[in-house]
Amino acid sequence: MPGFASQDQFLQALSNGQVFNAEWGKNFNPTAAAVANEWHTLFRGAGNPGADAIFNTGTNLLFQAVKDNTTNAGTIQHGGNVQPTYNKFLMSGSAVTAAATVVPGTLALVDVIGFYRLTSVTTATAQATTNTLSQSDTFTAAVTDICTYSSTANIPSNILTGTRVRLTTTTTLPAPLALATDYYVIRLSDTTFSLATTYANAIAGTAIDITTTGTGTHTISWLLPRYTNGAGVQAIFFNNNATALGAATPNLSLGYTNSAQATSRATPTVLPIGKTAASNSHILYTGATGTGKYNFTTPLQGGDAGIAEINTIQNSVSYVSGEYSVALIKVLGRFPLSTLGLAAERNFQFEFPSLPRIYDGAALYWLFGSGVATPLSSAFSGNLNFIWG
Repeated sequence: MPGFASQDQFLQALSNGQVFNAEWGKNFNPTAAAVANEWHTLFRGAGNPGADAIFNTGTNLLFQAVKDNTTNAGTIQHGGNVQPTYNKFLMSGSAVTAAATVVPGTLALVDVIGFYRLTSVTTATAQATTNTLSQSDTFTAAVTDICTYSSTANIPSNILTGTRVRLTTTTTLPAPLALATDYYVIRLSDTTFSLATTYANAIAGTAIDITTTGTGTHTISWLLPRYTNGAGVQAIFFNNNATALGAATPNLSLGYTNSAQATSRATPTVLPIGKTAASNSHILYTGATGTGKYNFTTPLQGGDAGIAEINTIQNSVSYVSGEYSVALIKVLGRFPLSTLGLAAERNFQFEFPSLPRIYDGAALYWLFGSGVATPLSSAFSGNLNFIWG
């Protein structure tokens, strides 16, 4: 099974107490009742954990990373950091509601990697984002072409093969490495890596020939705190405020770099269409059947497997007022709710996908998809069980 060499190893982790149980309870919090087929975030719903206070803060169009210890993030805790010694996984969980008329519906557990706040909703052209490579760690290099992270404080084992990085130094970089140059990581282990000149070379394992160790302190920087090459990363547009967005039904589009690090990628020409006066927490293009209504994730250009960074965000006509955010997420699992008061239970040890990995720093949240009209303040609760080994 993923993460464990055998069933015996899994059982040993259980007997060693390498587990964590998180109880959770959240309220549905839009400012208007949801119609069938709408999806909402539960980020700002009251309960345990408490409501977030981050997704409507920060600089317009600037990428902001989110971790489980981000101030005011309101994420579900999962037992603290275990890397680089262990890897952590979602083992099982449950979800239930007894709120009248809420079922059927679906809860989706997601890891929110980061977000772009957009306050300039009256601009109807593509707006460029700012992607600052703010995740970093120091490293040393050897003429064997192998680089070693200086510490595990920033969880370097999260840097996956194919991740685009840049390098800085206090003195001189190892030759032939250069400043202000894109390189691509070849992940060797939790603590070591090599560098390639292109994404294709990284995937092929063709490393740069490092001929000197350089002098001074060297730093490697990247964008995403988890799923760093963007594989499997999706996007959602959602109203991040209690105030409804202004009246409009714009096409919503992204320009982005995909997980193969190809730039100038774009959402399809048949675009999601935002709901007019979308209420608090609403994922803007979800709702009753019709043109432009989609699953909660934004559709990507054909053949793409994820988003490494968003480069432009556009609403095709003015929203007049309000603001929204675009979050980068990784979907970890879904919990279908079919019966009032009866818990939906998932055993990820045996189900597919088996044992979704939970990275150190994962910012876990719920989304809810309404199968029927859903009243305000509908309550959900349950538990999540994590194991590491």
